[in-house]
Amino acid sequence: MTVEAYTVKVDDPVRALEEAGVIGREPVQLFDPSKVVSERHLTVAFLCAVDAFATGTNRAKRIEVEFLRFLAGAKQISDAIAAVGVRPGQRTVGVAAFSRGSSDPVQLLVRVVLGGEPVEGMLTTADPVEVARSFGIPEEFIGSIPESEGVSREELAVLERIAVLRIL
Repeated sequence: MTVEAYTVKVDDPVRALEEAGVIGREPVQLFDPSKVVSERHLTVAFLCAVDAFATGTNRAKRIEVEFLRFLAGAKQISDAIAAVGVRPGQRTVGVAAFSRGSSDPVQLLVRVVLGGEPVEGMLTTADPVEVARSFGIPEEFIGSIPESEGVSREELAVLERIAVLRIL
């Protein structure tokens, strides 16, 4: 998986992909990078999506949609789209590309369809407190998590929420 944030030139990135026939054809997923707290957040979501397909417990038909579901910590795909999906008018988008050995989907998406440029350091800038709140994680639960060096309690709660989806 390759993940980057881009500033795009189109008004509606999802519609641009639909009109170009990319959605469902190329293994890519757009998401709101302001909802990602860390690289661990992206990694855990990806690993859970891969595991769901490996064990036949996936809810989505495509890995990129399953990734979005885990990224949002949501059981339902529609809830995931509402939580971390890209909205019309959004100019900075996260792009996750899942390789199947074909052409580079990030290059296809960003340079050809969306007309964007990479934005360094934009992927993991979300406030862990806000993301935990958006996941509906109670403050009492967060407070019960032991402190850990280098990672906030809120981030740990978000990662746990994602991992728990594997058993629900």
